[in-house]
Amino acid sequence: MLETIFRRAGQPARRALSACGLALLAVSATAAPAVRQLEIADYRAYLPEQHPVRQGMRAFADSAARASGGSLQVKVRSDAVPGSPAAQIAALQAGAPGAPTLMLVAGTGLAPQVKAFELLDLPYLVASERQADALLDGPFGQALLARLAPAGLVGLAWWENGFRQITTSGAPVRDARDLRGLEMRVIGEPVFVETARAFGANPVALPFGELYGALKAKRVTAQDNFISQILAGRLYEVQASLSLTNHSYSALVLAANARAWAALTPREQGILRQAAADAARVQRSAARAEAAAARDTLATRGMAVYTPAPAQSAMLRALTAPLRERHFAGQEPELRTLYDAGTAQAH
Repeated sequence: MLETIFRRAGQPARRALSACGLALLAVSATAAPAVRQLEIADYRAYLPEQHPVRQGMRAFADSAARASGGSLQVKVRSDAVPGSPAAQIAALQAGAPGAPTLMLVAGTGLAPQVKAFELLDLPYLVASERQADALLDGPFGQALLARLAPAGLVGLAWWENGFRQITTSGAPVRDARDLRGLEMRVIGEPVFVETARAFGANPVALPFGELYGALKAKRVTAQDNFISQILAGRLYEVQASLSLTNHSYSALVLAANARAWAALTPREQGILRQAAADAARVQRSAARAEAAAARDTLATRGMAVYTPAPAQSAMLRALTAPLRERHFAGQEPELRTLYDAGTAQAH
């Protein structure tokens, strides 16, 4: 019908119709792209708004919106998927109702899904923050993230909870022998249980929600955790001493549901990967500043804070060396090669 009108119209009318068509094309070309809504959450619902992880999630959302011109809108959720870490990861993998598109997951929780992730929790695998950055941002960390694909997840970046320390109900751990025979609460994962045994302690696997009560009742007399968690859990009320052993580094992974990720355009994927890396730097910096502040706060709350002498740290490292070697022996040789190269780079 429009074709007939155009053919019968005079030259001026045809010019007007052509101009109108070009204008419509111009409007169509400049129309704002469709907005894609995504959600990000942490595995913990109790984090305060100024927690480094929540700072990182907001930085991620802001970066994605800015780089995409507003077409990628990321909602930062304050809740968490219900259930255990294993149930949370399963919900993310399946894209279950109520699960976010992206979630911060403790590296510990990924070990049952991808065996290589058990390496992250090995004692004294990471010696310093500088080494953590070199390992996780380099080929070693990227090789681990790539191994998430068969599990239905896409690993975008490494964030952190920080180094784990040891608290006790009595005197601080001044000597490696002070750990012998202690009833020590650990995460219920094999590497943590084996580490406590290597130290000479008696491991007691308990979820964090039961820890305060167990310490108060003297069912356990020691535990290990990162400093911010010690403060957030008010463990200073039931523990007398904090020993800065830095014996285990707790990494976080920002992971996405694989099907949701595949539905994104390559441009959107690139924007989100860059946003995740940028936010990782924000989060790690905030986490390290918070750890230093929390350490001072714990001292003001009455905890004795002690840094073991280098010789004692070396003894703890030596006690756990067979554990590291055994776990690396059960992995692909490539991972050991990449790990060694990453640690060398950090020196």
